[in-house]
Amino acid sequence: MKLTNGKILVSTPELLMDHIFNQSVLLLTEHNEKGSMGFILNKPLLLRLNDIFDEIPTNIQLWNGGPVEPSNMFYLHNKPDLIPHSILFDIKNNLYIGGDFEIIKLLLKNQSIDERHIKFFLGYSGWAPGQLKKEVKEKAWFITPNDIDLFQLNPKNIWKEKIVAVNPKNIIWQNAPLNPHLN
Repeated sequence: MKLTNGKILVSTPELLMDHIFNQSVLLLTEHNEKGSMGFILNKPLLLRLNDIFDEIPTNIQLWNGGPVEPSNMFYLHNKPDLIPHSILFDIKNNLYIGGDFEIIKLLLKNQSIDERHIKFFLGYSGWAPGQLKKEVKEKAWFITPNDIDLFQLNPKNIWKEKIVAVNPKNIIWQNAPLNPHLN
């Protein structure tokens, strides 16, 4: 399968010893000759949005998007009609990145959007030109279509579901510990 915006990357057992991407499912938001960018979908942080922004009353989960720029916040959403300056990256699933954060804060305060519409990440996953393609060739990632609901996924089960969906023989990996050193 070809690497394009909106595809899902599923870490293979080759990455079991990688402390960042072990058992990860990523959403690819950009892939071109300049490099690639995406967000880990199944690594919740212990932080909530209102831990960072006191003026936001909602208790929205923050996610570890990846190791690049972990002190910066990014957001994916499906409400471009409400959030100006958003960038479409997956037309099939109506997914956008970015937008006016001041408007987002107002929308959250008046409950016009919630976790069914927006997901917040600290950091992102990034690759230099050709790097991700090389990692796919080296069997670090499976590429799959985006058939998940970004805003309703179960972070504990998504990797286990995806690894078997890619190849039923991968069922052996479903019960692999998150940290193989502790096995």
